[in-house]
Amino acid sequence: FICTMKPAASLAVLTLIGRRRTASSFLQGNHNTRCIKFRPFQTAQLYYSSHQPNTSKNITSHQSERSTIIMEDNTRYCITTSQNCRDDDGQQSKGNKWIQIAFDSQHDTTITHYNHALSNERVAKQSAAITSTKEESNNNNNNAPIEEHEEEKEIPASVLQYQRQKRKMQAANRASKTHVTISQHLQTIYTDEHIVVTNKPSGILCVPGVNSNKSLLDLVFEMYGASEEELEALAAAAAEEANKGQGETKAQKRRRKNNERNSQTSTPDFSVVTRDNMIVHRLDMDTSGIVMFARNRHAMSKLHEAFRQKDTGSTRKVYEALLVGWLDVDCWMDVAASSSSSSSSVGEKGGDDDDNIANNNQEGDNNTDYIGGGEINLPLQRDHKHPPFMRVSTPHSEAEAHQAVADLNHAGYKKLIAKRPKASVTQFRVVKHELWMGHKVTRVELYPVTGRTHQLRVHCAALGHPILGDPAYGYYGEANPNGGFSNTMIRSISPTYATMELRDNVEKSVKESGRTMCLHAKELSLNHPVTGEW
Repeated sequence: FICTMKPAASLAVLTLIGRRRTASSFLQGNHNTRCIKFRPFQTAQLYYSSHQPNTSKNITSHQSERSTIIMEDNTRYCITTSQNCRDDDGQQSKGNKWIQIAFDSQHDTTITHYNHALSNERVAKQSAAITSTKEESNNNNNNAPIEEHEEEKEIPASVLQYQRQKRKMQAANRASKTHVTISQHLQTIYTDEHIVVTNKPSGILCVPGVNSNKSLLDLVFEMYGASEEELEALAAAAAEEANKGQGETKAQKRRRKNNERNSQTSTPDFSVVTRDNMIVHRLDMDTSGIVMFARNRHAMSKLHEAFRQKDTGSTRKVYEALLVGWLDVDCWMDVAASSSSSSSSVGEKGGDDDDNIANNNQEGDNNTDYIGGGEINLPLQRDHKHPPFMRVSTPHSEAEAHQAVADLNHAGYKKLIAKRPKASVTQFRVVKHELWMGHKVTRVELYPVTGRTHQLRVHCAALGHPILGDPAYGYYGEANPNGGFSNTMIRSISPTYATMELRDNVEKSVKESGRTMCLHAKELSLNHPVTGEW
């Protein structure tokens, strides 16, 4: 998160920016800017720098490899890799290794979700094919040597259920027993008469939970919210507004509301808001990082609009996380290359026409030398087996979800409908490989292109590298492991997946150290709701 102070006639206007780009005529100049830079799991560092014009360049690749993995349910899973990436000037880029992970178009549930009959027919054929394949494999390979990854023991269902319930109780106890105070938990990055920007610690809620535990919102409202007199005036105005409509016809009410809406459009409403209306976005309890709040109605409306438009680039977020195991992009590229060269029916090798395979405009810290990156393009859906969590949507899981809803409708729950899977895209960059308490972990930067629930956590788990300390999608988590993929699937998909032994050892160290989930929202960029500056 970077804040710049722009000199004005008599004020210092603070602009929120996320990457080096020309946002106004001021930023084109050679002015000193005061920057506050936040690093995950560290304290803030204050320094001065000179802002530079936009240096963003399109990174393209002229050589690509594509491998198609047929999983145990016959779903095709494509891995496209690029190397020798060059920028617009022909220079080799820093993160010159790029992988893209997605389903084959015929198995993308965001495209085929409307054809339920075809999906059900495909699932039936897949189940029959899986059964016959397993029987044939058992008959032919009774005396075959056991591979190393097959020696990994599966977690018994009873143990998994016990651990999930234990995690749930521990999370509830932590939320209720944490004494949330302004001095310890409210870290204000920036505030003016329109917005408040805070650095949320891990382990506290953004908004009050079901047990009305004290949250970050309570602290912000207590410190920066409306006074009692302002709230009383707001309540009186609301009561007067409710009495206005008495005796009016529907046409008169509609005409009056349209006139009020037009007047509000021409004249911004800077009236105060209640506590619940200050929140415009949120983070999970165990996620730390930047959270923004609105202080008046106009700022609330503009920020809601910005955060609602998730796919338009109106907001840009950068997260930093520690993943279990070493995510090695080189290994992914080697597997894709060997697969594409060994079988033309399974892998396809691209040529010079694949210009835009690694088109990546995200910019991180210019002082960071990345060792590769990629894009995860896997649709997400609500997990009907583990509500309210999410999972990667496959044709098989989509058909199962529709069948579950049909069964519930037949049982009397007529209003339940199956929600459509949503396209979900996450870009990532590998910063470095590290050791945490003697265990292999990977530090990555995550760029959510879309903003689905638990998107980053599910996508990382679907790579075979869950976020360290994730209580839902990690080891013994409450949600479906591996983002919804089975252990057999994740072994065939991810050449660098974190083994069950490593996950078990990491989980033990997490419990010993009291470490919460290592996911930090370190940058947030958007236009100021009043000044309009980026």
